[in-house]
Amino acid sequence: MAIAIFDFDGTIISRDSLPDFLIQACGRKAFLLRLPWIILLKGAALTGILSTHRARAKELVISSFLRGMKTEDFQQACLEYASRIPAFVYPAALEEIRRHQEEGNKIAIISASVPDWIRPWAQTVGIRLVEGTGLEVREQTLTGRFSTPNCKGGEKVRRLRRLYPDFASETLHVYGDSSGDKELLALADVPHYKPFNNK
Repeated sequence: MAIAIFDFDGTIISRDSLPDFLIQACGRKAFLLRLPWIILLKGAALTGILSTHRARAKELVISSFLRGMKTEDFQQACLEYASRIPAFVYPAALEEIRRHQEEGNKIAIISASVPDWIRPWAQTVGIRLVEGTGLEVREQTLTGRFSTPNCKGGEKVRRLRRLYPDFASETLHVYGDSSGDKELLALADVPHYKPFNNK
């Protein structure tokens, strides 16, 4: 028995799902109108002007699109986005997921993205566990704030420990493609860095 942990953006799929989802949910015009703001926030995060760096910039971007959206509408947008995801999936990633399933291994996705728009697709390929950056809801409405820490770096390790407290007793495979996966990859018995990009 083994455990296989997959990053999502850039690992299972060939793109960043955040801007792709926002375009799908809110429209290309709305995205383009906010693009200068997004670029400004990204620059502020990279240069350290924002005290909480990239997580705060990401939260502000998401808030500018989704704050005030009813949860019913958000969940419907997530379901609709799931139908787009298969076109972006690396075939080799899907093959690797199937291999782990056939071997009876435990599988989870731990992503910095919002799990709500990953989970509907994940369920179609038999992945039940999806961890990510949660969005706060009050009175059935998105507030635009995170309900969890941004799920990258050390936070990914914390999610792994929560899902599989005894992971050290099993063979751990980790699949990732960025610095946000570095801590998880360092824990892996079998690390896979950018395993599918050229396949």
